[in-house]
Amino acid sequence: MKKYKILLIIADGLGDRQVKSLDNKTPLEVADKPNIKELLKSSLVGLMDPIGPGIVAGSDTSHMAIFGVDPHRYYRGRGALEALGTGAYLTEGDIAFRGNFATVDQNMNVTDRRAGRKIDEGEQLVNELNQKIGEIDGVKVTFYKATEHRVAVVLSGKDLSDKISDTDPHEVGRKIKESIPLDNSISARRTAEIVNNLTKRIYDVLSTSIYNKNRIERGEPPANIILLRGASKFVELPKLYNYTGLKGGAVSATALIKGVCKAIGMDVFTPKGATGGIDTNYDAKADKVIELLKDDKYDFVFLHVKATDAASHDGKTEEKVKAIEKIDYIIGKILNNVGREIVIMFTGDHATPVELKEHSGDPVPVLLYVPDNIIPDNVSDFNEREARKGSLKIIGLDVMNLLLNYSNRATKYGA
Repeated sequence: MKKYKILLIIADGLGDRQVKSLDNKTPLEVADKPNIKELLKSSLVGLMDPIGPGIVAGSDTSHMAIFGVDPHRYYRGRGALEALGTGAYLTEGDIAFRGNFATVDQNMNVTDRRAGRKIDEGEQLVNELNQKIGEIDGVKVTFYKATEHRVAVVLSGKDLSDKISDTDPHEVGRKIKESIPLDNSISARRTAEIVNNLTKRIYDVLSTSIYNKNRIERGEPPANIILLRGASKFVELPKLYNYTGLKGGAVSATALIKGVCKAIGMDVFTPKGATGGIDTNYDAKADKVIELLKDDKYDFVFLHVKATDAASHDGKTEEKVKAIEKIDYIIGKILNNVGREIVIMFTGDHATPVELKEHSGDPVPVLLYVPDNIIPDNVSDFNEREARKGSLKIIGLDVMNLLLNYSNRATKYGA
């Protein structure tokens, strides 16, 4: 029996609702998708609840579930996963934070939560922090540069806790918060104190940095503080190969998703020009996917496209339509270069309706293309409305089982 390679394509925030400006159609209904429509001739179609019906899924928890890792059991927060995606090396028990370079005044009031968003000196500022801080109260502190204004911060030491509050006030004009313990443990009290001391040290270093003096001279807001949020303790996740037998390669430019993929043992690639936004280089992503599918090392290739979600959060309906059409173009390019003898799943990790501009608990459409020998669903298009007519009614944790079965890689459960 032939074992097929697997391609999983996730368009972040793909699912949507009726949009008034599209005559009450969804972006998927409006988008021109000739390659996806061609796949329908040998596909199963339906709806997926990434976590469960009505649950508003985050991108981290939904991807975990889709990869077969139960978030109810393993999810400890976004910080550690995002840190992994920035290149951090984590060991069991480390505490990781998401962070923003931001601007505060002398009274520690936040005047810009992103310090202008574009931080050309970000790498130099991170290096300076690592050189001048190093540790706080006997705990090692490491800073990692992410995209634009984003930073990951990792605490490494004994008796640390992730049960502490953010320092990020989440609003301009408010004073940076003190971190407080969220339980009565000694480790939480100690960690909150370390974070508060760290915040002061960060301000001392950044407010006197030559790089920020240069920013001020250019009329740019200084990146003189880091707002911390989403503390999470790193816990080892099950490895994809161990529970599926698949060797995986992932193509993504989004730190959080890269972190999830790294955490389950996948090799992660970010092609040049891949941005994690609506301006991403689709051809570069397609070329990398093609390379991985042709590589005997990989049985499973994952492609993540963030543009659909980025457009949704900004309420840019036409940009979301264009992103879907670009994904269709990618699918065509991949098929033209590797052929149709692969199993392909195309879906979203959650819904982000463009009129809502936020994640919702709506189910997302899912398409599963199998090269041969299946009874395809009789649908005329791939979108939220037609998907209701299909045979698939699944949750995220069902995905890997379906992919293993239809690629002829599943093992028998029982005698």
